[in-house]
Amino acid sequence: MRTNDSNILESIISILTNIDLNKAKDIVDKSDKTALLDYINKEFLDLKEYKAIIEDMKLNKNDILEILYQIVSLVYTSTDKYDNISITEQLITEANNKGFTWPNSKSCFKKIEEEFLELKNAVKQNDENNIKEEIGDLLFTLHCYANICKFNYEKILNNANTKFEKRFNKLLEIAKSKNIDFLKCSSEIKEKLWEEAKKSL
Repeated sequence: MRTNDSNILESIISILTNIDLNKAKDIVDKSDKTALLDYINKEFLDLKEYKAIIEDMKLNKNDILEILYQIVSLVYTSTDKYDNISITEQLITEANNKGFTWPNSKSCFKKIEEEFLELKNAVKQNDENNIKEEIGDLLFTLHCYANICKFNYEKILNNANTKFEKRFNKLLEIAKSKNIDFLKCSSEIKEKLWEEAKKSL
């Protein structure tokens, strides 16, 4: 008997909701697609149990695995990259809703300057624990400032990552074209290459 769409959906949801991503992360490197597919197949995809699903969807084993891989990868990446950002966002929103926030962006920016000075002092004193703490305070306050200005903090970070990646790849391309061994060249040469990469993009 062929299963209906509702049963197919319920079965797929059952597979996905039983995937322990924290366990997977301890076992499999997310960048190793083959290993992650193998893990999903062994732990969560019993072909006999889901034979009806595969037949109804007219997909083969590899198709099903690829679908699961794409979904798991998205959640995997989400739990890896954005948990802390989401938690910070929630904390800031909760504080804002209870009236605990800066009256304007200018006052928040003063707090950023204050946190930066505290970080400088911690670095001067070479106090590792305090340095870590002040870095955290500075990042948190920058997030608050972005929210007050109605900027998307996550998007800002993504854009910064993309910009750096492009410039760094360009830097390596320029170094290669000039036969420069990037690992062995001086800091001055690296800085010049970096500036050249920035100007060329």
